[in-house]
Amino acid sequence: MLDPARQDATRSAVLQACDAFRGVCGPMEYRDLVLAMLLFRFLSDVASAHGSQAAVTARAASYWVPDEFRFGRLVTARDSADLGERVDAALAAIERANSGLCGVFQGISFNSTVLGNVEQKERVLGRLLDAIGGRALNFGEGGSLADEGIAFACDFLIRHTAELGGRWGGEFYTPPELSQLLARLMEPAGGETIGDPCCGTGSLLIACSQFARARSGQGGCALFGQEKNGSTWALAKTNMVLHGETHHQLEWGDTLRDPKLLDATGRLRQFDVAVSSPPFSLRDWGHEMADRDVHQRYRRGVPPRTAGDYAFISHMVETLAPETGRMAAVVTLGVLFRTGAERQIREQLVRENLIDAVIALPTKMFAHTAIPVAILVLRKRKADDGVIFIDASETYQHGKTQNVLRESDLGLIEDIYRRRQDVERYARLVDPGEIAANDFNLSVARYVAAIADEEAVDLGALRAERVQLKSELARLEAKLSALLEEAGHGYVTVFKS
Repeated sequence: MLDPARQDATRSAVLQACDAFRGVCGPMEYRDLVLAMLLFRFLSDVASAHGSQAAVTARAASYWVPDEFRFGRLVTARDSADLGERVDAALAAIERANSGLCGVFQGISFNSTVLGNVEQKERVLGRLLDAIGGRALNFGEGGSLADEGIAFACDFLIRHTAELGGRWGGEFYTPPELSQLLARLMEPAGGETIGDPCCGTGSLLIACSQFARARSGQGGCALFGQEKNGSTWALAKTNMVLHGETHHQLEWGDTLRDPKLLDATGRLRQFDVAVSSPPFSLRDWGHEMADRDVHQRYRRGVPPRTAGDYAFISHMVETLAPETGRMAAVVTLGVLFRTGAERQIREQLVRENLIDAVIALPTKMFAHTAIPVAILVLRKRKADDGVIFIDASETYQHGKTQNVLRESDLGLIEDIYRRRQDVERYARLVDPGEIAANDFNLSVARYVAAIADEEAVDLGALRAERVQLKSELARLEAKLSALLEEAGHGYVTVFKS
């Protein structure tokens, strides 16, 4: 793990790189440019450390970096008028030389008119090279320190720009604490397969693999994801490389309309673990095609036309391996209690004994929105027939733009989930009969009573205070009436005892 001083230096360097674009473009635009430059320097530094062979070994993957296109060559040419073209040419050469990097620089151009005229572009790129080329972002030492350094820089950049930009593309950036929580609930083991139908930046997949690697001290997981947004898909691929996740398959496309993670027979690929934070209540999710779905994902019911939450949940359920399959999805609270088709799907999931846990989280878990969320956990093979409801909505740390789950909060949720025992005002294990009696409503508040302590009320004191306030109000009314009369205005008293 990076020491605090190295972390501070890395954060400062990344912020300096972001500041190079101040007033030029927004966080979502310069995020991709800074990340591409970070990847460029990382690959170049490690290649230089390996000498003339120019083969970069980032954990198990090898990447070829042509000597004439390394980062150092650009630094020496930082004052040239064609700097943007040089950067673009270097990125294209690296991508051509490495099939594993195909698509990571999609849509990236350092010669774009978005960066301004020639003079402004030179100034912006010069400042960017100064920031990325500093000692704080030197990855030439190789080994685990380089891997940890680039991963830390990548995580900080994505979180920083997400906090600045907030919501984009109808989706929210999943905070790392939430990704860690889902990984801890799923307990992925080394070598298991993990799937995310709308993987975004890939943070949930990476968190699961990192959990498995830390737990076993050996290898991570095989990661599979699909993402609809092209630039976000490219970002996820970059994120995988910078975190050393070499065993992954990321597809670009609409999971609900055109799932691309299929097996050799054309059926949905099955995973040991499925995790996701799908778009909340997506309207245009593919309702018009649901009745013709060849994968029979909606056999428990077709989700509403204007809310695709259960479309993603239904897809994830169908991708679970028969014996080991388990899943965790971040959902809005409406998913737990809305009626109609969603209630029908909930009933089927409960009757099949698939729902394992419902965990209510604090509000403002996502930056720039107060939408309250919960985690829905399902398992193919459960320890019992009940559902553990956990109300974790009141245990968190207030943040500037969002609330944060602390390590103690994560540990408590994980512990209660494992033990599946009642905890007063926090958790309850509920049998399916009680859930059916509640019309298959899965709201945590329905089963976990969070009753606030009531103070003893002194009725005599309240009456005395009421009399005093009424007397004060009458005095103020009289004073206002007199002032208005002096000013020549009529006044009607509205106070009544």
